[in-house]
Amino acid sequence: MAILPILEVPHRVLSTRARDLTADEFNPDLEQFVSSMAETMYAAPGVGLAAPQVGDGRRILVANLKGDVDEESADEFIAMINPVILERSEKTIRWEESCLSIPEYELTVERNHRIHVRWNDVNGDTQDGWFEEFPAVVVQHEMDHLDGVTLLDHSSRLKRSRYLARRKKARRVRD
Repeated sequence: MAILPILEVPHRVLSTRARDLTADEFNPDLEQFVSSMAETMYAAPGVGLAAPQVGDGRRILVANLKGDVDEESADEFIAMINPVILERSEKTIRWEESCLSIPEYELTVERNHRIHVRWNDVNGDTQDGWFEEFPAVVVQHEMDHLDGVTLLDHSSRLKRSRYLARRKKARRVRD
């Protein structure tokens, strides 16, 4: 396992739709990659991470649905390969979100309160489950990444441009 570098906006991979994994990709390399993603997520620290955030264009996400940022809550850890939302509640929830790929930025986003998701586990077996409240928010946030959507895409144009200008200025000062 290894800590992977986390990409930050405006990296092109973060705005590109990730591709589904094929049957032949469910192998020990995938298991190792998912373990590295989990290690990276906990080290960041974060509660979710999508493969595009570490430069991989495949539909893979990992999350700690309990919300703890330590590995002690591994019973709430989930890895989803090729996830698809099958059903969404009409009821929504507003949640203040942050993102490992968008440092120092928070935004209140409206999400579905409850979702039904189908995905493959690392062995390729089909799983499905219902998620609500915080776990639903985390899964939807990470699935956005798989569709090339970041938290900035949920922002107003003004807020987005101000953030990007601030980050660009900070990079110039560092360099």
